[in-house]
Amino acid sequence: MHLVRDRAHQFGVRGIDPQALSFDLRAAVGRKDEIVGGIISGIKSGLAKTAAITYINGRAAFLSPREIRVGKQTITADKTIMAVGSRVAKAQIPGLEDAGYLTNNEALKLHQVPASMVIIGAGYVGVEFAQMYARFGTRVTLVSRSARVMRNEEPELREALGHLLVQEGINLLTDTAVTAAGQADGQRYVEVKPATGKVQRLEAEQILLAAGRTARIEDLGLEQAGVALQNGFIQANGQLQTTAPNIWSLGDANGGQMVTHRAIYDGVTSALNAVLDKGRTVDYRVVPRAVFTEPALASVGLTQAEAEARGASVSIGTYAFSGSGRGKAMGATEGLVKIVADDKTGEILGGHILGAHADMLIHELVVAMQQRATARDLGKTIHIHPTLNEIVQSAAKAVK
Repeated sequence: MHLVRDRAHQFGVRGIDPQALSFDLRAAVGRKDEIVGGIISGIKSGLAKTAAITYINGRAAFLSPREIRVGKQTITADKTIMAVGSRVAKAQIPGLEDAGYLTNNEALKLHQVPASMVIIGAGYVGVEFAQMYARFGTRVTLVSRSARVMRNEEPELREALGHLLVQEGINLLTDTAVTAAGQADGQRYVEVKPATGKVQRLEAEQILLAAGRTARIEDLGLEQAGVALQNGFIQANGQLQTTAPNIWSLGDANGGQMVTHRAIYDGVTSALNAVLDKGRTVDYRVVPRAVFTEPALASVGLTQAEAEARGASVSIGTYAFSGSGRGKAMGATEGLVKIVADDKTGEILGGHILGAHADMLIHELVVAMQQRATARDLGKTIHIHPTLNEIVQSAAKAVK
């Protein structure tokens, strides 16, 4: 939609009236539901076809470390693996429950594009939905308690991403706290207070809460099972074993990076340990992450600040998308690659990309870090021309 409406003319496309374009959210959501439904059906079908698996659909709770109640049925198990996931954390904002709000789940079920939306939180959920709905035509205000969006990412990249969102018409309020919410005259509103300034009221058709997630552990009987919590998450050791020796836990519920690929990795590790007693220890040194904005933001490993905080002396290499021939041809010149390397050994400690297809380009750095390669190794590796991957190579060559 964005490409056709706002950029197609640059590429020589004629005969399109941007004012005549419209967006059918119901159709888009229907397509999404069909895809998701097919994936879920495929998983359930695979479980049903596997003779060694008995699949039970119901709410489970521990009665003891070896007994689990599901409805009226009690299952006895010598070993249990929990994959209970996470949910949106409840916001401690007075009046928000009464005002009514969306989570990321409900925001993907709307059938009409709202005229206006306030999004609370500028992490990956907040920025993704802010850009998506803004491009659909919603007037979006994105409220961040932090000074920048994506506060844990490299300063250059998060600054640039915030600037791009503002360029697309998003009202970005940083260093701003949401103090209250409610409804008045049939309209939802939030009250916000900047770090320096007075309280303001922002009215919107919809409010989207994107201010963090927490473990989905309610009513699981963890106390009866002997499974302890730490800061609201399930306490598990490096082998994903909980404080109950016969129970393992994986994924979001353990805290840390809440991404599907980390949970998949945990799943394999916990299964090997629980079923085959392999004693495998998780290694989260090279777990990539991505924000699916356009351009995308993707990272792996340490930021420069994190590396220096650990006492490392680092060298930095950067290269801008604007210097790429392929980037220019695609009209994708916004963004930057930044590589953090150990100054003594040259080993790559972290890679950070803001730019077109960053979520795919990051895997070049993931593989390099998995093999403990140096920036020199990556820089002297032959890359196809013209590709966006050359930007990663150029950043590696720039490491000094």
